[in-house]
Amino acid sequence: MDEPTLSGTMQSLAAQLAAFEALLLVASAGHKIVRWSYSRGVVRQFAGVPASLAAAALAGAVATELAAGALLAVPSLRAMGALLAGFIWAAYLGLIARAVLQGRRDADCGCSFGPTQRPLGWFQLSRNAMLAALAALTAWASPASGGVSLQGSHVFAACALLALYGALDQVMALQPLRSGEVL
Repeated sequence: MDEPTLSGTMQSLAAQLAAFEALLLVASAGHKIVRWSYSRGVVRQFAGVPASLAAAALAGAVATELAAGALLAVPSLRAMGALLAGFIWAAYLGLIARAVLQGRRDADCGCSFGPTQRPLGWFQLSRNAMLAALAALTAWASPASGGVSLQGSHVFAACALLALYGALDQVMALQPLRSGEVL
C-alpha cells in the first residue's frame, strides 16, 4: 500500500473515531444534564468534591465534554479535541482506579447511561483505558493542518460504534458475568 493511501485511510479512520468519541462525549454530557441532581451526588460521593463545589465541578465536566465533542467534529481542531477527550477519559480512569484501590467497588461512578449501578472493576478500568487510547490514536492520526471532514458514512459508523458500546455496557451488567470477577 503506498503512503498517500495509508495516510488517507488513517485520516478516514480518525474521522470515524472522532465522530464516535464526539457522540459519546455529547451523550455523556446530556446524561449529566438530564440527571443533574443525581450527577451532582455522584460528583460529591464518587469524586470527593465538597457539596459546595459539586454543581460547579459538574458544570465544568459537562462543559469540557461538550467542548471536546465540538472540537472533534472540526477537522482542523480534531487533534486538540482528541487530546482533550483523552484527558477526560484518563481523569475518569484515575477516579475509578482510586475507588477500586480504596476498596470502594460499590461506589457509583455514574459511568452508565442505564439506571443500574454496577460494581467497579476491570471492565470500567479497561473501558476508560481503551477510550483514552482511541483518543490518542485519533490525535495522532489527525494532522494539525486539517483532515477528512465528517461525512455521513463517518457519522453512521459512529452511531454503530455507540450502539455497540451501549450493548457491551448492558451485557457486562448481567449478574452471571459479574459473579467470578476478580479485582
